[in-house]
Amino acid sequence: MKHGMMDVDAGGWTVSESYRNAAAFPPDMTEALAARIADIAAEAITGIDPHTGLASDFLNQFNEVLMLLEVADSDPALHRDLHAWCPRDYVEHFEASQLRDSALVIAAYTLAPASVRRRFDRLSGDLSAFILNGLAELRPLEGEAARYASEALAERIRRRVESLSAIIHPAERRLDNDTISALFKQAR
Repeated sequence: MKHGMMDVDAGGWTVSESYRNAAAFPPDMTEALAARIADIAAEAITGIDPHTGLASDFLNQFNEVLMLLEVADSDPALHRDLHAWCPRDYVEHFEASQLRDSALVIAAYTLAPASVRRRFDRLSGDLSAFILNGLAELRPLEGEAARYASEALAERIRRRVESLSAIIHPAERRLDNDTISALFKQAR
């Protein structure tokens, strides 16, 4: 159901498509580039954000670490899997994936604005290094100390994954004061 500039769905309030498009494009995104990425995103099964050319499926490798951190104490085999985790960059991740449209996902990534790709690649590389260092620090720990350190590491990873997600989907994060005011008026 639509109310003015807002789209209302079962999940709550979202910003209308026209506002989302205007607000989210990076400054180095040309109209031609945006159109090409939007065409690829429309063709792909995997969700590619048309504002950035990036797919959140990349974050699955980090979410795997989070899941393993949460359950590794209950199964020693999972503990081995956790410490055997090896990060992949964006292209490696999708080349190794079983996704039918991985070539489209990689094509959209290569078209992504340089400003977006540089920031995303730097932060995902930093996150990979952070995880590997954190896992190395966990290795000698046991019992309550290991559990506490695992929980703390998981929380820090989760926050960094959210930051990467915000780069992938910038339109989901941007609301101006007028839009926020309109949301409150509609909620009354």
